Amino acid sequence: MQLTYTSFDKTITEDFKQLPFEKLLFFGTWCSQYLYSKYAKYLKEKDDVEGYAVLTDALSYLWTVVDNPSAIDESVVDSHIDNLHTIDIDDFELEETNDTGIMKVMECLESALVYIEEQNYEFIVACAYFPLDVVDVILTNDLGLDTNDPNKHIDHPISKEEFDTQFKMIEYLKTHEVTSSDKHLYR
Repeated sequence: MQLTYTSFDKTITEDFKQLPFEKLLFFGTWCSQYLYSKYAKYLKEKDDVEGYAVLTDALSYLWTVVDNPSAIDESVVDSHIDNLHTIDIDDFELEETNDTGIMKVMECLESALVYIEEQNYEFIVACAYFPLDVVDVILTNDLGLDTNDPNKHIDHPISKEEFDTQFKMIEYLKTHEVTSSDKHLYR
């Protein structure tokens, strides 16, 4: 079957409906970790050390909750969400991969944090898309490919690698327990 965004969405939605809270939170945090490791450093390059610390603290908290769900404290979750909103993105360019990467780290962290409170798997589905949003910017702006049709470059090696990695992790989650020590699995 040809992979499309529609088939991807249908597949992960069905899989996510079957996974328990802890594994879904792991997946969202795992996506956040990936984006953080690639793009958070650019906040420091923009002299936003405080923003970088906000991302670092939110990610650290998420990994703490992955390892110990009893550590959930809604006031702490809300505080991390509020702190994410203090990062100044007014001068960010959506055509710039690094700027988009930072914004997607923020969105992914927020979605995972909101998932803790709402326990709605759709927040984790969103986490799956954030790395793909960055891939789209790379394909469009860095490589100059026409991506008006979202499925046109779905088989491009950069896109294919991200889809394949996510599918591997989802399959792994179906049969394995995970902890923060697995944060770099498949990445």
